[in-house]
Amino acid sequence: MPAVATDRFARLIESNIAAGQTLAAECYRDPDYFQLELERVLRPGWHAVARWDDLPNPGDYRSVDLCGEPLLVVRGNDRQLRVFSRICAHRAHPVVEGSGNTKRFVCPYHRWSYDLDGRLAAAPLMEDTPGFSRENCGLPELRTDTWQGFTLVSLDPAAEPIAGQLKALDEFLEPHGFAAMETVGTLDFDSPWNWKVLVDNFCESYHHLGPHVESLHKTNPAGGTYPIEGLDGPFALLENPGTQGNPDFYVGLVFPTLLFAVFRGNPIGTWYEMQIDRHDSFRLRIHMLAAPGVIGEDDVDGMKAIFTEVHVEDIGVCDAVQAGLQSRLWQPGPLARPYEGVLGRFHRYLLERLTG
Repeated sequence: MPAVATDRFARLIESNIAAGQTLAAECYRDPDYFQLELERVLRPGWHAVARWDDLPNPGDYRSVDLCGEPLLVVRGNDRQLRVFSRICAHRAHPVVEGSGNTKRFVCPYHRWSYDLDGRLAAAPLMEDTPGFSRENCGLPELRTDTWQGFTLVSLDPAAEPIAGQLKALDEFLEPHGFAAMETVGTLDFDSPWNWKVLVDNFCESYHHLGPHVESLHKTNPAGGTYPIEGLDGPFALLENPGTQGNPDFYVGLVFPTLLFAVFRGNPIGTWYEMQIDRHDSFRLRIHMLAAPGVIGEDDVDGMKAIFTEVHVEDIGVCDAVQAGLQSRLWQPGPLARPYEGVLGRFHRYLLERLTG
């Protein structure tokens, strides 16, 4: 993207932050701005693609689409989780889609096959091809890091490991047992919004008095929420104190896309996985977590019902915001302090990435 366009977007965000406002509509609806985010924010960033208990057996795999890259997460024979491109090195056909278990990945186009460590195992009828070498035709492996039970991946081979940048967050999460929680259920949603519409909504509880007035506002009122300050790192946290015996809960964002929540004194949590490849839509997977052995089947059904109810309430407002951002008359409004303070921190991170 031309430097003049980058500078224009950066000045726009900087002026919004200086005025204590939300981002301009262009930052949500402009495809050119999204391309800049892909280059500066999303592709270099770290994104969660699995939990420690996912894909438990050698050969278990799942497909992930990350910022336009078709990826493959697989448990190797050495029980390590790895992430590869799932595009065949021969003629660019995906070697696999969906999820399952296999001993070897076989491309359906010309039957090239790959071992669980990404190495090319066989290429039919290629023996007489000059210069052909199996060693040079494996599936590209991406950099990964582990943190709090997550496997994270970056599309930038030079990205600084993320776990070491989150020590302050580790200390905060340690009493909640977050790292040991396992996945007990997943909800899938097509989300026809810019990805930041969801991030902004997730990271503030001011809206509890709107779409959640009959649910979360009764247990964790909007007026009691506040950002947790004084913790250094590429993340933000919001505390939601409970009333009348209801537990406090905390929502967090590890920049740019890892959204999670934990509850004080209640061994459950969640993380939101966004598979983003467009400026106006993404796939959302809400993963429900719990400490091992504490959640029965009936409890899981109850969790699914509650998480679905809350997200359906959020769907209505996210739909409306995405439509409202198309208005030529709307101008950025002031962020409510302290309730929307996490949004300001997130927006400052975007500015740092765009200008850094």
